[in-house]
Amino acid sequence: MTPRHPDADRLHQFPPEQPDRLDVEPLYAQLRPTAPVSRVRLPVGGTGWLLTRYDDIRTALASPQCLRGPLSDPETPRILPVPATEGILMTLDGDEHAAVRSVLVPWFTARRAQSYRGATRAAARDLIADMRAKAEPDLFEDFAQPLSANVIGDLLGVPRTDREQFHHWSVELLSSDYRPERVQSTVDSLEDYFTGLVAERRCRPRHDVLSALAEHADAGHLTTAQVVELARDILVAGFETTARQLVNSVYLLSTAPGAWRWLQHDPTRVPLAVEELLRFIPLGAGEFRLRVTDAPLSLAQDTPFPVTIGPNEVIIAPTSAANTDSGRFDDPFILQLDRHANAHLTFGHGAHRCLGAQFARMELNAGLHQLLEDVPTMALAIPEQDLRWSRGLQVRGPRSLPICSLDHDI
Repeated sequence: MTPRHPDADRLHQFPPEQPDRLDVEPLYAQLRPTAPVSRVRLPVGGTGWLLTRYDDIRTALASPQCLRGPLSDPETPRILPVPATEGILMTLDGDEHAAVRSVLVPWFTARRAQSYRGATRAAARDLIADMRAKAEPDLFEDFAQPLSANVIGDLLGVPRTDREQFHHWSVELLSSDYRPERVQSTVDSLEDYFTGLVAERRCRPRHDVLSALAEHADAGHLTTAQVVELARDILVAGFETTARQLVNSVYLLSTAPGAWRWLQHDPTRVPLAVEELLRFIPLGAGEFRLRVTDAPLSLAQDTPFPVTIGPNEVIIAPTSAANTDSGRFDDPFILQLDRHANAHLTFGHGAHRCLGAQFARMELNAGLHQLLEDVPTMALAIPEQDLRWSRGLQVRGPRSLPICSLDHDI
């Protein structure tokens, strides 16, 4: 008989209460040694299986037996009040998913992302110059948010005059405590907006993602509804999340003793630091990575507590649990900016791996490089304990990050 540990039979509530600041949920480390695959109760609809080991999470994310599509079924147990609202790419599987994704892949390569690096550095330089004129510059509102809006807006082909409205829409879609009808209203607003923009691109195409998607619709490869939904997905996935990651990164670098100066001494260290920050920061609920099995799936087979999960079961595969597994990473709760062999799962794994990963990396690298160059020192303008942190949003981080005036050395 397979040995059982008491933890394996205890039904934990999931998600647990959000930890302070950027701490990782302690439940993962608690369960990993004795119940690496545990049944948990979800807020809506029933139970699921929580994975806490790197190897099991990676296996589940890559497995064709673990599907995204069933998460849109109202009867499927889930975390949020409404079924999967993450868009078309995240609700398709198999050949259908591959066909739609292939339309976008050429626009999200590492080479194309790097082609935006110069413009991103220039935008960052201008934003820093604008911050110098402010008595109380806020790195989120005055830098990270508009920088992210510039990158994703330029890629999509969205007029700059409309990008402030995008922040409002993306925050609402990334909130876990708004009423379902309010979420639907936001979805409807975005769909109306992009429907008009796609119609414009059909008449006057440009070199941007919306024009390319409109061309595929005209060729019969996509429907207009799919084009609009894909545009919405790209906005929501690439705007608020990257801005928050950049702010969280600067927060850690400015509060960890010597970190900012260490990077400034040798900016070639930035790419390694970005990867470690991606591993270390639990950005939010999006990293829970839910799936539904369509066949039995065996996990934790190399442990004393193996489990075979049957079909039609919900699996929760948190990437922050994988990224803090001491079986994979030495001292996982210590920020090591020069960490090598950093195979984190922050962008997911398998067929649904984040399409915009290379753009996120480019933006984080470019933003940090420019801050290191133009801000000789970096410090918070208020005591760290006075920072106000977001609660309820699916993306974690300080609501604002006030930094000292840039009119003089900090």
